[in-house]
Amino acid sequence: MTRGWLRVGSRVTAILLAAFVVLLFGASPAWAHGGLERSDPPNGGVVAIGRSALTLWFTEPIAESASTFELQTSNGVRVDVTASVSDTDGGGIVRIGTQPLAKATYLLNWKVFSTEDGHSTSGSLLFGAGTRPGAVASAAADAPDPPGLILRWLDLSAIMLAIGALAVSGRVFDSMGEIGNTLRRRALVIGALAVCVAVVTGAITPFLLTQRGGSSLGLWFDATWATLTGTPWGHLWLAREIAIVIAAAALVRATRPGGAGGRVQIAAVALAAVVCLEAWAGHASTLPSRSALAALASASHLVAAGVWAGGLTVLAICLIPVMRHHPDLRGRILASAWRAFSPMAAIATVVLLATGLYEAGRHIPDLRSVASTVYGGAVAGKVALIAVALTLAVINTLLVNPRLAARVGRFLGRPVGWPPVSLRRFTIVVATEILVLVIAVGAASVLTSVPTAREIATATRQTVLHTATVDGLFVTFEQLPAGPDQSRLIVRARSIVKLEQAPVNGVSVTLAAPSGTTTDVLLKGIEPGRYEAEIARPATGAWKATVALQRDGLPAAVTQVGWTVSAASSDGARPLEIVTSGLAVLLLAAMLGTVGLTLRRKTETVRPTSLIPEFALRGNRGSRS
Repeated sequence: MTRGWLRVGSRVTAILLAAFVVLLFGASPAWAHGGLERSDPPNGGVVAIGRSALTLWFTEPIAESASTFELQTSNGVRVDVTASVSDTDGGGIVRIGTQPLAKATYLLNWKVFSTEDGHSTSGSLLFGAGTRPGAVASAAADAPDPPGLILRWLDLSAIMLAIGALAVSGRVFDSMGEIGNTLRRRALVIGALAVCVAVVTGAITPFLLTQRGGSSLGLWFDATWATLTGTPWGHLWLAREIAIVIAAAALVRATRPGGAGGRVQIAAVALAAVVCLEAWAGHASTLPSRSALAALASASHLVAAGVWAGGLTVLAICLIPVMRHHPDLRGRILASAWRAFSPMAAIATVVLLATGLYEAGRHIPDLRSVASTVYGGAVAGKVALIAVALTLAVINTLLVNPRLAARVGRFLGRPVGWPPVSLRRFTIVVATEILVLVIAVGAASVLTSVPTAREIATATRQTVLHTATVDGLFVTFEQLPAGPDQSRLIVRARSIVKLEQAPVNGVSVTLAAPSGTTTDVLLKGIEPGRYEAEIARPATGAWKATVALQRDGLPAAVTQVGWTVSAASSDGARPLEIVTSGLAVLLLAAMLGTVGLTLRRKTETVRPTSLIPEFALRGNRGSRS
């Protein structure tokens, strides 16, 4: 039996490898997390003829070796460019150099790889040099590409199935006596096959993420290796892959006769490490605050999903064939294995709901984002699927717990012996629940493959443009974020009179901080009429900027603007986050209270049986004396 399972698993793994190779060469995913925050020029904007510098701001640090930038005219003529990412900017600003641009409309296609969460995103930027383009390009792809989504779904499903196999191989199969030993071995085989699939998907993922169109295989491998060894996400992914290999080796050895021993514990520890690394390499690492708590919630969410969905699937694979071939064992199996699994699944469900609520509050800024973003829509879909799965789980629980079903029946006014559905349909209800959970895992794959609603809100946040008119000049002043600890000052100036006395040839800004201290900043000319400089991120409070524009033979044109730097809203808890976090705490508290009360009742029911003989013995001794 075990050899047959392993033989089937090896064939499935070979098919998956072949299919993934086709997916790798056939398409590129758009697991978009490091979104484009803004650009210079903006999408649909105009630059002066002769411009030779373009700048892109991304929401996360970018890996230069795994990113591509291609510039071409509207006629398809390619323009050579050079791209550089500076660590001093936090790694999220890309400076693109090009030859002086002639009058034309240009399209910049970009694909970048985030070093924080290991996901890539792509998009296009349309602008004109000396002319305004007739359309605006799509800034970024918000929906995931099918190959990447399928790979992610298989990866998550394999990890959950392995967790479920370990969860039911202990207490659940112990309750079945001798027959449980055979089924335990079958469950471990399923877990070993699942982990082997996770090894394959984990090995392919970096190549799929760093795929570069038109590059040779050598450059592709070099870029992937540079990503794995030179980025924080790459280090986490390598550690995750090592942990999965250890878990696979331990579970394969545990499937051999008499080979379980401590290898199951080794596999459990390795899978725990996989879950923690998976959580830290995901969305939690991009949060501006309390990212460790978010990573803990994400890891707990994955474990709970594995115990419920993975454990239920393993039980169905192991027990339903036995129930069909041996109808006489149906009652024993329902009374032992399924009933032993019910409390475990109930606790996992509560943890799943609580951590899911907390994560939704951290990654969704408001309810409007549910309808306006792919991430919000995926959360809503997953909630609906979980609600259906919970309904089916309640039906299954009532079928395997007659006493609980009797209490519910009395509460609903049903006759004695009322079942929610016929016991003959138990396997159909279980299969339907598994199918719904499989679809829910697909929704989870979407959630981990697209930008969160919070990331989109951050990327599309508008800045305030200050304007003034002085000495025949129309002046604009803008302060933009430029990395985690940097800001960029941008001053534009153009003449509003027909006979311009002299062009602006220099700009300086004196910044007055809320504390009263002043700082002089000299701006650099980027193109005629545009000047920029980078400074440390301003502190919270009211600021003033005195802008001085220099012209030959004329006194400086001076104007003053004021603005207020507020505390970053992303660092504080939003109303939705407060509500969801409160509901999560209530759910966990209710679960802990219920578990504690149940254990206390069990202790109280056991205690009198052990004390009665002692009291009787004491009474007999007293009568004798």
